[in-house]
Amino acid sequence: MNDQLTCADLGSSLGEVPLELAGLRRSVAIFALQVAAATTLGTQRCFLQEDSAGTQTIEAFADSSTQVRKTTPEIQARLEAMLAAARNDIIEDGKINAVTYRLEELFLRDFRAIVPAIIAAIENGRTPPIIAAELLKELGRIRDAGSHVARRWVLARGLSMSSPFVRDGAALGLARLADPAALQYLRKSIDAEPSAEIRADLQLVMDELAETVR
Repeated sequence: MNDQLTCADLGSSLGEVPLELAGLRRSVAIFALQVAAATTLGTQRCFLQEDSAGTQTIEAFADSSTQVRKTTPEIQARLEAMLAAARNDIIEDGKINAVTYRLEELFLRDFRAIVPAIIAAIENGRTPPIIAAELLKELGRIRDAGSHVARRWVLARGLSMSSPFVRDGAALGLARLADPAALQYLRKSIDAEPSAEIRADLQLVMDELAETVR
């Protein structure tokens, strides 16, 4: 990604701009130690406890009406306000923007209700791809066991989006999530990725994550 991009300038035409992936490579390097730290024995126990407690799989989550709730008007309004504010921000690695500042609190308020709204915001074509990518990257940064499966599902879904920026964001989000179960989705995405450049960077993300879980 470009080092500095103003969302208001890019708008929906951003999907037509050639993807520059130096930012992804740099971000993976920056977060490699954080990913390693997140895959310590304590976090691995968290994943094991999540599975042993009968947590739904990603596929079951997608199909289960009990796992998601209708988005409330309040949450929808908050999400739209955050996305509107992000359009006036410079989206740059390491800098605070409306998404990095507001998403975690909004997501943890009621993640089952906001998941459908986030997916709609990413897939409806009205959210600039760079902001959609920022949403996905930040979902990977959140540390909350209760919403872990939901976030993993959203990120895995993001790997198949049409925008290369969104696929980029989903891959980095999965790297930040530090969940060994994400490796299978990255492998499938690499096989299906039409861009050789993005395919190479997806492989880099997968290799970084695989290294931490050996």
